Amino acid sequence: MGRRQQHNEDRSEVIRLRRQVEQLEQKVKNAEAAQEIMGKAFELLDGITKSSTGPDAQIPPTLMSAAEYQTWLERKKL
Repeated sequence: MGRRQQHNEDRSEVIRLRRQVEQLEQKVKNAEAAQEIMGKAFELLDGITKSSTGPDAQIPPTLMSAAEYQTWLERKKL
């Protein structure tokens, strides 16, 4: 194998490795973005859960049982 051929093979390998590094860097960026989105979604859902199950949470009238609805009507004086 000549020196020139070895040089060309080395350059080809460097080019291939650079492309691979670029692809991996893009995958890391995508994974970081997905992780950030998932974290924000978790915080949002956690907040919704806490607000809907806390001591001041109210069941919407359309989802109440008949007894709960009657109590609600009486409490609202309707």
